[in-house]
Amino acid sequence: MNKNIIVLGEIHQDLHYESNFYEEFVEKIADNVANFLKYNPDDVNKKILEKLVKKGIENASKKVIGRSSFKRGGNGNNSTECLAHLGIPTKLISIVGRGSEWIYAELKKVGVNTDTVFQIDEITPVNTIIKSKFASKILLSPNLQDKMSFEGIDIKDNVFDNAKIIFTTPIAKKFVKIFENGFNFDLITAFKIEKQNASNLEELSELIKKQYDIFFLNLIDAQLILNEKLTIEEIDKKFQSYAKIRTYTNGKDGSYIFTDNFNLRFPDIELKEVTDHTSLEDFYSAGFLTIIYEIVENKFQLLELLKHENDEKLKSILNLCGKFATYAATYKITKQKAPTTEEIKNFMKDFKIN
Repeated sequence: MNKNIIVLGEIHQDLHYESNFYEEFVEKIADNVANFLKYNPDDVNKKILEKLVKKGIENASKKVIGRSSFKRGGNGNNSTECLAHLGIPTKLISIVGRGSEWIYAELKKVGVNTDTVFQIDEITPVNTIIKSKFASKILLSPNLQDKMSFEGIDIKDNVFDNAKIIFTTPIAKKFVKIFENGFNFDLITAFKIEKQNASNLEELSELIKKQYDIFFLNLIDAQLILNEKLTIEEIDKKFQSYAKIRTYTNGKDGSYIFTDNFNLRFPDIELKEVTDHTSLEDFYSAGFLTIIYEIVENKFQLLELLKHENDEKLKSILNLCGKFATYAATYKITKQKAPTTEEIKNFMKDFKIN
């Protein structure tokens, strides 16, 4: 029997809303600023600009017309969907609220094991994703997400039977105990860091008290957590105590993989007119872990590969991880769906990494 990847993360409802919401704001604000500068070119300051921006927003339509739909969302949902489509046996550990049966029914249909998705008597969180021609923004609902906790739920040790990897996305207080149990069962440990769960290094150190195997971190979040602008090498020195393999994503500027002995850089695939980057990083991490799952036999082999004498072998594996992760993420934002193994193979023939 093939071993599982356990994904420990949130699932919730996403309200997708498509409209000219931002475009109208931009037009009104630009008109206000242009008219002011025409007659008062020497009187511009921050306070006046704030007033002009507020006036532009105020003058925009009160009611916004658009198209809306409900979809599954959350880091846990996104990563498990990608892994399952790629043929990786995937078990999700999560909490949902009332009216969410359709969410894990859909996940089950795509091949995700949802036996450890627990339902509690609370409102299922709804995040709102507003899409326009040039940007997408996600409005979070942490007041509802905080209620999705494992308090009073007994996670049995047999959950970790027949598992190879445990991936927590993102690392958060409510997931730490379960994640540490996965570590104690000698699973390969991976986690995603997000600023919303650790606003500084002190808070991060409260969540992560030992060095795990792999982490994923967006460079913008890294700079916000550190509260300073640093080079990628300087950033890695600040975070290297948290994982042996450290992956940093940087949007259009690609991604980086660091170990204590070497680092690799992966440029992005050049794309035009892509405005919806929702779940890009979840698919990147899922793609990365797909290669780890397929090549690395277990935790002990990974620790062996991390020894200095095995640098070239590990470098070869991580090079595959970085490339496949980039393709998985790019497929998602260009096709707006999770790829099957066959689909991503064909996609890799058509698109080349810069």
